[in-house]
Amino acid sequence: MNKTYHNKLDEKNLLPAIICIVAIGIRQGPNRWVTKNLDAKFSIKFPSEPEKSIRKGIEVYTLRAKDSVSYSAITIDFKLVANVDSADLAPMKDQQEFADQLGADLASAKKNYTFGSVTIGKWKTYTTYNMSGTENTNKNMLLIHMILVGSKLYSLSCRVPANMVTKASEGFFWLG
Repeated sequence: MNKTYHNKLDEKNLLPAIICIVAIGIRQGPNRWVTKNLDAKFSIKFPSEPEKSIRKGIEVYTLRAKDSVSYSAITIDFKLVANVDSADLAPMKDQQEFADQLGADLASAKKNYTFGSVTIGKWKTYTTYNMSGTENTNKNMLLIHMILVGSKLYSLSCRVPANMVTKASEGFFWLG
């Protein structure tokens, strides 16, 4: 990450950009990646220009890269979609039951995948949720990293084709 960019984010005390790193991205270099703001506080870098669409009232950025790896990023504001604010989320956000419910909701939307358990983590002071799944038919791998900031859940995902060797399988998401 560019030092000037990093210092600018620290000065503003904003949540630093999420950078997705896979083998092709390392070869291209991060300066060629395209930054998309998910909101005023959070941005993500894609290897090239993603498409923006609206699904069920939620902005979704998606990209299918030349190597067939697919990336997506969405922001879900629990305050808007479920009338649940950060004070309501605070006592439950670190509970496995809450994480499991997030995983179950995702699994119900992606019935063609078999998912493992959801792992709760921390990044800075924020709660994170990580999970992965395998597509039942063609064995593509889906890696999902979610970060809860206040009432907003930032969800980043990467679908890696079956039998593809990439750094994505070792740790797709890098939090800078």
